[in-house]
Parts: sequence; C-alpha cells; structure tokens
Amino acid sequence: MRFTFADFTLDADSFELKRGSRLVALEKKNFELLKFLLENRSTAVSKDDILAAIWPSVTVTDASLSTAIGQIRKALGDDGRAQKFIRTIHGFGFRFVAEVSIPGDQFSSAVAPMSPDVSAPDTYHTNRPTLAVLPFSLIGAEAQTDAIAEAIPAELIATLSRLRWIKIIARGSSFRFSNTPSDFGDVLSQLNATYVLTGTVEVQGDKNVIIVELTDCRTHTLVWAQSFVVKRDDVLQTRERIARDIVSVLEIQVPLNEADRLVHVPSENLDAWGHYHLGVRHMQSYSRKNNLIAEGHLKKALALDPSFARAEAALSYTEFQNHFQMFDTDTSRHRTLALQHAERAIAKDQLDPYCALNYGRAKWLYGEVEEAMVWAERALNLNPNYAFGRYNNAIFHNILCNAETAELEVSDALTLSPLDPHRHWMLATKGLATLLKGDDAEAVTCVEQALHAPIPHLYIFMISAIVFSCTGHEEKARACVMRVRERGVPFGSRDFLFHYNFRDHARRTKIEDALTQLGI
Repeated sequence: MRFTFADFTLDADSFELKRGSRLVALEKKNFELLKFLLENRSTAVSKDDILAAIWPSVTVTDASLSTAIGQIRKALGDDGRAQKFIRTIHGFGFRFVAEVSIPGDQFSSAVAPMSPDVSAPDTYHTNRPTLAVLPFSLIGAEAQTDAIAEAIPAELIATLSRLRWIKIIARGSSFRFSNTPSDFGDVLSQLNATYVLTGTVEVQGDKNVIIVELTDCRTHTLVWAQSFVVKRDDVLQTRERIARDIVSVLEIQVPLNEADRLVHVPSENLDAWGHYHLGVRHMQSYSRKNNLIAEGHLKKALALDPSFARAEAALSYTEFQNHFQMFDTDTSRHRTLALQHAERAIAKDQLDPYCALNYGRAKWLYGEVEEAMVWAERALNLNPNYAFGRYNNAIFHNILCNAETAELEVSDALTLSPLDPHRHWMLATKGLATLLKGDDAEAVTCVEQALHAPIPHLYIFMISAIVFSCTGHEEKARACVMRVRERGVPFGSRDFLFHYNFRDHARRTKIEDALTQLGI
C-alpha cells in the first residue's frame, strides 16, 4: 500500500519513503512509526498504543519516542513548531494531520479535521455516538473522595460498555484527561468522542454531592445534568446505583440530542444513523402520521446500511404500532411484518437488547406471552438497566397475573427512567398491576397520571376505563370509553382481551364484566 501526502510517497510494500523521485533515508523503526501514524490518521494515537505497536517487547522511554518523532519530522522537512505533518497531542500522543491519499483507492480523502467541520456536507455523517467518561473532579478532596472520583466513572465505563448503540472510549484513554478540559474540542480531536461525561464530587459534612454532566463535544452544549446526594460512608456501595441511573438517562438523552441536531438537515444528506435517530424520534410520537414518517427514515437507514440491526428492530416497532393501535385496517399484515423485521434484527445482532425485546413484542402480537417474556428477560440479561425492557416485562407479568412482580418491574422502570417517553404507558401498566393486586387507590392514582399523556394510547384509555369501572368511578370510566370511540377505529374489548389474555380466571372475569358493563 502507498500513502501520498504533500510531495511524499510512503510505499509500505517496498519499505521506501520518497520525496518526488528521491529516496528519503529513514531508520526502520521510524519508518514503521510513520506508517503506523498514517494508517491511524483519522484519530490521535496514544503513546501507549505506539509503544505497543512499534516496540512491543522493548522498554522505550517517552524521551526516546519524542526523539523518533523529531527524526521523522526532520526527514519530512517539518519541526515541532510548525507540526505540518505530525501534531503533538500534549499529555496523550500524536496524530498525522496532513492530507493523505492512497492511489487507486476511490474512498481515500483528506484526513478528518482536528475540529468539527461546520460547513454543509454532501452527507451528514453521524455514525454511532461515541462517549468518553472522564475522571470526576474533586472539591474538598480527601483520600476517600479521591477513590470515589475514579470509582464512579470506572463503574460507568464498565456498565456502558454493555450497550450496543453507543461506543465507549476505553478507560486507559479517557482517564488521561485527569482534569475536566476547558475545551471539549480536545476530547473530540484526541479521542474522536462526540459526547463527554464529566462530574464533580464535593464533600458537604457527612454527605457527598456528586454532579454529573453530559456535553456534546461538537457543539459544546450541555445536554443533561443531574446531582446525587449520598452519605459519605455509603458512596462506594451506591456507585452501582448511580451508574445504573446515569445509563438509563443516556438511553434517552443521547438519541434525542442526535435527532434535534438532524431535524433541519435535508433528508438526502443524512447517513444511516441520521435516518435512524429521526425515525425513532417520529416513532415515539405515536400517531399514524409520524409512524409513517418513521418508517420512511428507517427504510432509508437500512438501504444505506443493510446490516443495521437497530433500524430493523425499530421497523418492527413501527409495524407493531400499526397493528396494536390500528393505524391501518390490514392489522394482520402489519403483525406479520413486525415479526419478520424482528427476526431479521435478531439475525443481524443477537446481543442487542433492543432487538431481543422487539422480537418478544412481536411474539406477543400472536398471543405468545410466555415466549415474549423469554425475550424480554434476554434483553434484561444483556442490559439490566434497560427501563423499556423492564416496562415490557411488567406488561407480560400483568397478563400472567403476577401482579406483585409486574408492579416491581414497572416501578423499577419508572425509577430508572423518570423522563422516559413511555412514562405514561408505564403508569397505566402500574395502574393495572396495582388493580390486579387489590390496591384500588394506587391504581386510580396511576391511571389518572397516565391520562395526562400528550397523545394517550388506545390501551391507556382502555386500562384506565377498566380501573375506574372496577373502583366505582363510572363517570370517569365512560369518559375513557368515549375517548376510545373518538379515535374512529374498530377497537373494543375483544381486541384488548386478545392481547391482554389474563391467565387467572377470576381476574379475567372481573375485567370482562367491567368491559361488558361499559358496553365496549
């Protein structure tokens, strides 16, 4: 392979560096180092990575590495001041920054710029989000606090690494930023991270106040922030809970921020991930019109990247809604499509909890609740902090009349994701669980909150009607039935009881009687 930059050509096969037609003398290790930097020109390379690649079994000091870089620069007519070809990333490593082309390679182009390019691109490249978790800063530092400042970010990195939709920068690289950088562009240029998670730990008497912030490195905007107050003696024991809460928030905030960035970008300029983010945003509006727009984005994402498992799973989700909410009269066809897309998603990525859960949801449309629960549990094994997975698991436990378990699962989902776009559905599910459990007052409270949804789901109205009817609030129950009928779809008790095929006879009979009394 040959790399061409300025008037130089490095031929990796013949082991030659030429300037025009003239050979340039370069020691073997220096040649290998230059080649390594060229091969990894899209990112900054750490000193440790360089040493492992070029001197794998030899102890080499930082001074020796700097000498080798200096010799390469001299051979290229460069120096440490100009840094036309090799730029020093202080405290981290080096990066090749000149334009590079590979003759005969139609995809070769200029190296990615050191700072975000704000000019209008031909294609708006979003790719999978990348997150760097930095060590937390200390305020009123003590020995115990010092341990916390690294323990919590380390726990976050380990927990986040289980997710399939986001890339996590390894601790060895992100922890090189020992202090919160003043310019998050450094994190973008050195680590190629689009997001950075930072935090502070402050001692206040017998408590530690931990403040965590998520920042978009491309725009330097704060996306989300939250504080945690914990007892000093408990903080190391509660770091897993803190990590769990943060992971659940990121599942919502990062995709929403990506969609916000892309909303005004022309469709023809979006890449696969861009279409995916906008598709999910429209999908979660839960209207016939937006569901159709979501389908269009997700199909374009798959056309651009046929291996995109998450886009396939999201398409299954849109078809699920077409069937479940009767967005189209041919509900049988949409049920079939929901399962087909879910099967393809699983085939493309068996380890993504979103794919596993959507396969389970598709099986539910066929009345196979026990099978659906198996896949919901699989999703939770892959990501125990998956709020949407816990919520769906609660639905399945409700149908099996495991009311106590259902309430625990949906309560956990609400705790994990208090700002979840499915919050109102979660509340309706909790209302049904508490009704089945016999806690009428809590059931009424839950469904009353669920009805505040901007666009309540058909099933929210139906569950609310059942709860109100079973607890003696007939006027409220009939108001919910009227809202169902206003939708103008042929949805009634038969459709509800097909999907909510309660396994306990006494409880099913109670709900059937309530629906019969309501005349729906």
